[in-house]
Amino acid sequence: MEQTHPSSASPMRLSTQDLAVAGVFGALAIVLAFTPLGLIPVPNPTNAATSLHLPAIIAGILAGPLVGGMVGLVLGISSWYLYSASFIAFADGNLIVALLAAFLPRILIGILAYYAYRLLRRWPALAAAVAGLVGTLTNTFGVMGILIWLGTLPVALLATIFSMNVPIEIALALVVTVPTVAALRAAGKGQIAAARD
Repeated sequence: MEQTHPSSASPMRLSTQDLAVAGVFGALAIVLAFTPLGLIPVPNPTNAATSLHLPAIIAGILAGPLVGGMVGLVLGISSWYLYSASFIAFADGNLIVALLAAFLPRILIGILAYYAYRLLRRWPALAAAVAGLVGTLTNTFGVMGILIWLGTLPVALLATIFSMNVPIEIALALVVTVPTVAALRAAGKGQIAAARD
């Protein structure tokens, strides 16, 4: 694959640096998935709020929507490997619904985070915060939304899950995303794909 300078790469073309970012953040997603660092215990039906979506958010901002989607796919594969039985149970035994819930929102996390940052790139701190918020809500509302929309999860569970999970996951996304993106911006001008004009 041809190496391109990051500042000249389009969002849908991968440079060597993009592949490195995908590898590093994909590995981080796997580490979070297979250790207690990825799940924060909370007293609700899922028993946990997640930090698993954070690598996909940062990878999307840093290297573009394709890399963000790739890291999200790694998250989806890891989640399916660990929790396929839970996905199938929540999907009322419907394998297609379970696969949609496990993969589609995870792939979209980094993609939507990239575009959220891009819209507000003139204000980097605000852009990083909004990207963290969008990525987090894509994960939570995406997974639960698919299960509810396709009729396999009761709507009554929403209030409990969202009141326990969403505030923790948003706070975590803001605490991690804003300083991480600020540090990456300071380390190398033009290295943030979502910040390029």
